Amino acid sequence: MRKYELFEMGDCETVMNMYSRFTHITNKIKSLGKTFTVEELVRKILRFLPRTWEAKLTTKQEAKDLKTISLDELIGNFQTYELRRNSQQQEETKKDRGMALKIIEEDSSELDEEDMAMITRKFKKFFKKTKESTRKKHPSKFKSTD
Repeated sequence: MRKYELFEMGDCETVMNMYSRFTHITNKIKSLGKTFTVEELVRKILRFLPRTWEAKLTTKQEAKDLKTISLDELIGNFQTYELRRNSQQQEETKKDRGMALKIIEEDSSELDEEDMAMITRKFKKFFKKTKESTRKKHPSKFKSTD
């Protein structure tokens, strides 16, 4: 009974894995003589879903009378939602990767060897000026190599 009371769905757990564990626990309790109504089981499942499912829970509670929904219907609905959510995440990941590759391609094609040489010369001049001004401000810190 304690496992039933403390039951929760893990953040990375699938609906089927969660439902399998839940069924296993409730079957053990039923074998000891305890009975559950479908409504009790549905409400229990709705209570232990992670926060990432909150939007789905709200719509499910508003759309259906929890006394009339079956466990199979609830789990099937959650599985469909889980599949859609996972496919959307995969598509977003693919889009992000594609954009990163495009940006790299565009950046590398815009700079040719002459541009790179010019940028390198400007950096060298900048660092040379910075080094000289630092030597003038703090002559005791640098040994003269001239």
